[in-house]
Amino acid sequence: MSSQHKPQNHQKQVTSAAPQDQGGQNQTNQANDKKISRRQFFFLIVQTQIGVGILALPYDLHIIAMQDGWISLLIAGVLLQIVLVALWLVAKAYPQKDFFQINLEVFTKWGGRIISLIYVMYFISVGILILLLFGRMISMWVLPNTPFWVLTLLLVVVGVYLANAGLFVIARFYTMVSGLLLILFLLMLYSMKEMNLMYILPVGGAGVGKIMSGVNEATLSFFGFFIILILYSKVEGNAKEKLKTIFYAHWFTLGFYLFAVLVSYTFFSTEEMKVVPEPLLYMLKSFEFPLVARIDLFFISIWMVSVATSYTTYVYISGLGLKDLFKSEKTAVFNITVALLSFLVAFFIGYDMNLLEKMKTLTVNAGYISTLFFPFILLALSFIVRKFKKTGGTG
Repeated sequence: MSSQHKPQNHQKQVTSAAPQDQGGQNQTNQANDKKISRRQFFFLIVQTQIGVGILALPYDLHIIAMQDGWISLLIAGVLLQIVLVALWLVAKAYPQKDFFQINLEVFTKWGGRIISLIYVMYFISVGILILLLFGRMISMWVLPNTPFWVLTLLLVVVGVYLANAGLFVIARFYTMVSGLLLILFLLMLYSMKEMNLMYILPVGGAGVGKIMSGVNEATLSFFGFFIILILYSKVEGNAKEKLKTIFYAHWFTLGFYLFAVLVSYTFFSTEEMKVVPEPLLYMLKSFEFPLVARIDLFFISIWMVSVATSYTTYVYISGLGLKDLFKSEKTAVFNITVALLSFLVAFFIGYDMNLLEKMKTLTVNAGYISTLFFPFILLALSFIVRKFKKTGGTG
């Protein structure tokens, strides 16, 4: 009898272990389902970077580096790869944690929270700047008689709606609307029939000093890449695959910007560029299709989608930071709070150009510190902390 019972017990153990294995597989599958694909990660980076600033980028670079502004942009794009690698190394060291959780690991509980709070404030300030520039642009080109608060409120509603839907819906939406970038590219490509390469000659004529000053201005257009460190742990794939995706997205953005700048510089002369703050719109306004009389307005309608995606990203990552700070699962409350705060500040500033310039200067300076310099500090300290913990553990 005892020999008969042993196989039965063994069989029970095997059968009872099977569901556990299946359960473990289900848990693994569910964990994988919670990660966005690398393709979605690509478009998240691109849509965050290509936003409100692209219309004024050619003019802003020309003010500093003249016809060599495109060289400044290219140099900035190449140099920023160093920062991307630094961000990747930090994220690689903590593959299961986002930026706010990494702060707690590196700077301890209270130090990490203070730094995370500073970054949340920075992200909110970027959202405010997006609202201000968006409202100003739409008021000038499309709806001059519409109150400023109405224009910005529409963008805020879209941003909150998408942010509350969660990262996976955001990623799918960004992937879907990225096809509109092709239309923007084709519209700019059509303008090349009027190009004059003599306008960008002589190459290097602005001088090394002005070109390097232009690098400083060009760097601003790439600030959205910091989401790499925030979303890295939520992306499928190994470290090398993610790094490739990061570089692909960066070079796509650089190529898109570079094309927009070169098209503008070969359409307008150096003297004309001084008086056209939004050269892409003025350029497209000079053309007319049989079905579309105002191509510039058609361009703006597509550009608005890119602005909305960029604003949504900053609402989402600000809300994510506040959720980690307050250890809460109610993401929607924080998203609404962030959006409401950005709307109220933008409403207060309105069309006041002095306040707008002060807000822009403050945000840009904060961006330099938080986006360009802090990643290297974080990388160095994370290395020291990990080495210290490893040494303490072995000792």
